[in-house]
Amino acid sequence: MYKNNSVFIGRYLCPYFLKILFRAKCTIIFMMLTILQVHALAYAQRVNIHVQKASLKQVLYQISKQTGYNFICDGDISAKLPPITLSAVDMPLAEVLDKCLGDDVFEVDYNEDKTIIIREKKKVKQLQDIPIRGVVTDEKGETLVGVSITVQSNPSYATRTNNEGQFSFNIPAKAILVISYLGFKKQEIPYTGQSELKITMQVDQAALDEVIVVGYGTVKRQNFTGSVGSLNLQESPVALSPNLNVLESLKGSISGLNIGATNTAGGEPAIQIRGQNSISGSNTPLIVLDGVIFMGSLSDINPNDIASIDVLKDATSAAAYGSRSANGVIAVTTKKGRTGKPVISFNASTGLQNWQNKPVMLRGEDWINMVNARNQYSAGTTNWLKSGELENRETGLETVWLDEVSRTGVMQNYQAAISGATENINYYLSSSYDDNKSIVVGDQFNRIALLGKINANITKWLEVGVDAGFSKRDYSGVAANIIEAQTMSPYGVMFRDDQGNLEKYPYTQSGVNPLWGVDDGTRDNEDLLHNYRLNTHAVIKVPWVDGLSYRVNYLLNQDNTYYGNFYYESYYVQEGESPDRYSPATIQGFLTNANGSMDNRKAYSYVFDNIINYNKSFGKHALDITAVATRDYMKYTRNNSVGRDFSANGNTTLGINGLHKATVQRVELTGDPQPYERANIGYLGRVNYAFDDKYFITGSYRRDGASVFGIDNKWANFWAAGLAWRITNEPFLKSFTPLNDLKLKFSWGQNGNQGIEPYGTLSTVENAASGGARYEFSNAPGKISYGLYQNTLGNSRLGWETTSSWNAGFESIWLDNRVTVNFDTYFAKTTDQIFTRNIPVMTGFKQMKTSMGQVNNTGIEATLRTVNIQRKDWNWNSTLTFWKNFNKLVSLYGDDLDGDGLEDDDIANSLFIGHPLGAIYGYEQIGIVQEDDVAYMELTGAVPGAPKYRDLDGEPGITAADRKILGYNTENFRLNFSSNVNYKNLNLYVMITGTFGGNNFFLKDNQTAYLVNGTGRFNDNLPSIPYWTSENRSNVYPSATFAGDGRFLGLQSRGFVRIQDVTLSYTFNQPWLKNAGINAFKVFATAKNLATFTNWYGGDPEVGARLREPSANGLGARMPVASIYSLGVNVSF
Repeated sequence: MYKNNSVFIGRYLCPYFLKILFRAKCTIIFMMLTILQVHALAYAQRVNIHVQKASLKQVLYQISKQTGYNFICDGDISAKLPPITLSAVDMPLAEVLDKCLGDDVFEVDYNEDKTIIIREKKKVKQLQDIPIRGVVTDEKGETLVGVSITVQSNPSYATRTNNEGQFSFNIPAKAILVISYLGFKKQEIPYTGQSELKITMQVDQAALDEVIVVGYGTVKRQNFTGSVGSLNLQESPVALSPNLNVLESLKGSISGLNIGATNTAGGEPAIQIRGQNSISGSNTPLIVLDGVIFMGSLSDINPNDIASIDVLKDATSAAAYGSRSANGVIAVTTKKGRTGKPVISFNASTGLQNWQNKPVMLRGEDWINMVNARNQYSAGTTNWLKSGELENRETGLETVWLDEVSRTGVMQNYQAAISGATENINYYLSSSYDDNKSIVVGDQFNRIALLGKINANITKWLEVGVDAGFSKRDYSGVAANIIEAQTMSPYGVMFRDDQGNLEKYPYTQSGVNPLWGVDDGTRDNEDLLHNYRLNTHAVIKVPWVDGLSYRVNYLLNQDNTYYGNFYYESYYVQEGESPDRYSPATIQGFLTNANGSMDNRKAYSYVFDNIINYNKSFGKHALDITAVATRDYMKYTRNNSVGRDFSANGNTTLGINGLHKATVQRVELTGDPQPYERANIGYLGRVNYAFDDKYFITGSYRRDGASVFGIDNKWANFWAAGLAWRITNEPFLKSFTPLNDLKLKFSWGQNGNQGIEPYGTLSTVENAASGGARYEFSNAPGKISYGLYQNTLGNSRLGWETTSSWNAGFESIWLDNRVTVNFDTYFAKTTDQIFTRNIPVMTGFKQMKTSMGQVNNTGIEATLRTVNIQRKDWNWNSTLTFWKNFNKLVSLYGDDLDGDGLEDDDIANSLFIGHPLGAIYGYEQIGIVQEDDVAYMELTGAVPGAPKYRDLDGEPGITAADRKILGYNTENFRLNFSSNVNYKNLNLYVMITGTFGGNNFFLKDNQTAYLVNGTGRFNDNLPSIPYWTSENRSNVYPSATFAGDGRFLGLQSRGFVRIQDVTLSYTFNQPWLKNAGINAFKVFATAKNLATFTNWYGGDPEVGARLREPSANGLGARMPVASIYSLGVNVSF
């Protein structure tokens, strides 16, 4: 029965329902086609209209006349609209109506009969909506402006936080709020009935790193195929550390970036990326400031003005800068304003500096015993002491000279800034003052820096910007002589009278008081540097081509240096014990010795960039094309005025300012650098392509010309290419939940290093007097003439040092964004090294610059970031960075003078084929010669107590053939660890840096450990050392009388582990602060270079390193690295 009914329904009723369904489908399709046709006609209908402050009725009347459409308006709509000003040529009808009405309040219906109905949109009733309010802050308690808050199910419910980080709006019941802000993790918060919310947002490191600065633009990190390290300085606790140079803030934060020691007031550390590429040329990275090559110094920029730094390490990253990017690029981005009301900020800190590892000098009888032993005097002999020394010894008065030249250093840093942004203008203005008096008396630095930035959107298609900066750095003063202080007699006479006037010669052996000339009126020093820079840009977004823009950058930079020295007649007091040496009459006799100089130097430069960029996404494709034409120019001038002998003038009252009073006046150009001009031209083409957010390709070509090279080789071509694959976007990995993101990458490219000063390819002339050549016309006096002769042979074919390199690695994020692992390995080959070679004098020349030789660098870099604790009140994240670089000298001059079929080494310069640069070559010490080493003494002529060396060649005696490579002064690897802990408003940041391996001679590069040339009375005041005697037969330390090779103690490791930074800060966010108009208030305490763990004896292991602060006055190798303790406050209104 039921079966038959089923058959009936299926056989008879189904066709009937199918017919109804078919007719319904046809009706729906017809209706849709009709509606589409009406809308199409509306868009196809074109209108020409020009009105000024017209009513809607007037506009509709003109449209009706042109199109034949009739309009029906709901209510008095015209009264609800402002006067209309519109100019339209051949514009679609629908678009004209949108411009007149907008799409928020009114809706438009297009009917078949050419009737258009305009009505108000129905208002959605909000009777069930619930009012809420709240505040949004970061993990430090600082309010966030402009945070987006929406309802997940209905995005039309939306608002943003105001200038105080507050928000209020109505939401539906049971809503889920979505909170999002650039640089922070998105949150979804279910509404549970509370009327006031306090939302804390957590930093999303991946989002902060999303955009990085590359050559002539920016790129999303996820799309990048190269290797780059970044530090968001304005969000990092390291920004609170009292660093006068921003490079100090980078130390240990970025793998592959070596930052040297900073141990003088206001010093700028040496920097190196991925090892040493050039033997004789520059190994310093290129500095790019706000997207433009910067020819000034980073010491001109206050670290508080810097927002972020990107370090471009591989060829693809740096290739855009071509000719000077072989050593990598450091791209610095300064701060700018944020949307909202103006923000006034004030940062201040003050700190104290102290010795980290102060050497303990010999005192009293220990010192006398050392002097007697070194000079083989009878034990207890003191007749060699000066009368003043004897008197001090009898009264027990000793001077600890290292204490006398030391002090508690003081650092002060102040910065005030005002910033803000509107829809069309962004501005940032700041001023700062820094002052540093280091732990060495007389070593001081202060800086005034100003920065102003304004960017304006003039129209929708035109943006202009002006950045202006000024800094004044003052290094004036004379620093006490640290090395001399360690040679002084502890009984030496510090003052010659009761008025505190210094004695120039504290003891008889010509040792000069280490404070002489520091602040005693015998010497003046001025060392001022002024930097002026103006960076302008304009961006035109081509209106009729979506994604096409043209940008022009023009950077002007000028550095003025004023370096003056003056030695008064009193400086030249002679040695002796008579007080008459300091009498006015005696000192007046030294007016002929008084002298001074004022060296004025100016470096003017400009950079002019023209950049065309096309950036477009279509479907799964993203294309970014950049074309650049760039030019830069520098002119360097000097005027060194010298004056000597003021006897005719009778006084030196005016000092440096009175050089025109000298009897002998001249202008001279001695020392480097000499005046020059140089220019560069470059052309770049680059393409970045991405497909489906998975596959990324980068390719670039740059052609550079440089004026410094020979006429036959001024131009060079540099290519680069990169590939990346975001493998986690593939379907087969999407289900692997532990892995959040994984990108594989590979790149190859070429970069250049000019490696030569201007005019280096030309033949040079030299004064014949300095070269020993002269013309004698007779034997009569005054008949010898000196001329000029060619010294260096020019080389018109001298060209670029070229570095070709590849980089492979991966970037990954694991375990719900809690673990980040990045890894890179690289290989770089630098060819055509530039050398100055001696050539046979029969050619008529002495030297010639040539291009030859090859250096390879290979290395690995790894970074591990972890979020260890992530709770409501507790957060702890840490970072571990590791890198190892190994370089090798592959070829050199190509000589084989000994005929062994192998290329010769350059032993004199420690350059050995097949070995790393920085080789240490010498005799291997195996102990100390003892009295029973009769055979060794007979073969070598050594005496008991002298160093004993290994005989490597088996031939009698110790000869040059017994030398070997003992080690290398470059480290094996570097390992750094940082930890950042937050508990509510309290933050603790710690950075520990480690350098492992590497050696240096105990004496040669570590003068504070044991002083060289220990003959006579010099250099006796050294730490207590158990030197060899017939009673103390040491097998490590030679006898006190040994005065030979200063490297007698062989090598010692310069590896160390240092607690580099410790910062403790607290952020106040109490309500009363908001009521007082204070947006943020933070106090902090820092400790820098807190402790160093090392086997290096004496001094600091970094100062003995190859990579240390360059210093024209020679202080860089002498000054200790200080510990710094500071307190500070950050306030914003």
